[in-house]
Amino acid sequence: MPLLVGLGNPGPQYENTRHNIGFALVDSVAKTAGVVDAWKPWGKSQVCKASLGNHSLILAKPQTFMNLSGEAVLGLLTFYKIPLVEMVVVADDVSLPLGAIRVRAEGGHGGHNGLRDIVERIGEGFPRIRVGIGPCPEGWDLAAFVLGKMGETEWNALKPVFAEFSEVVESGFARGWDFAGSRFNRKPESPSR
Repeated sequence: MPLLVGLGNPGPQYENTRHNIGFALVDSVAKTAGVVDAWKPWGKSQVCKASLGNHSLILAKPQTFMNLSGEAVLGLLTFYKIPLVEMVVVADDVSLPLGAIRVRAEGGHGGHNGLRDIVERIGEGFPRIRVGIGPCPEGWDLAAFVLGKMGETEWNALKPVFAEFSEVVESGFARGWDFAGSRFNRKPESPSR
């Protein structure tokens, strides 16, 4: 059964922050699939099962905090016996403009600490979806920026991403991540904050 992992930090203080866009997008897939209040703790993650198109999949939100995401992911892959190519990870990306989507069949961590920990523990052979939250404004501390709450303008810029995200995931699992990338990768203009 395929696995969709959204990266973020657990706890109410991190809700609606830029670094938690992975959690928010996985929640949107659960909502699209009609999953309500079905999240359960398992290992070091919150998980639920959902159907998207013709695919049944496991949705997961690691609860280890961002920098240790690989611990939770390794546990999920081992327990469910999921090959790397059947897992996709969604994460924020400060180097992409706000609202951009970049789908890749595999690759490095690109400086993202959550992806870095996953790559160090299991290797690079898994698909990932990066969603632009950048750029970090000049003079801002990067950690403060990614852990900061998003404003209304940012949420509005991300509406198209949320609207099509379930389709991105379904397309990737059904037709391959290279196909999904060719169809959904986009780089919109970043509005002023």
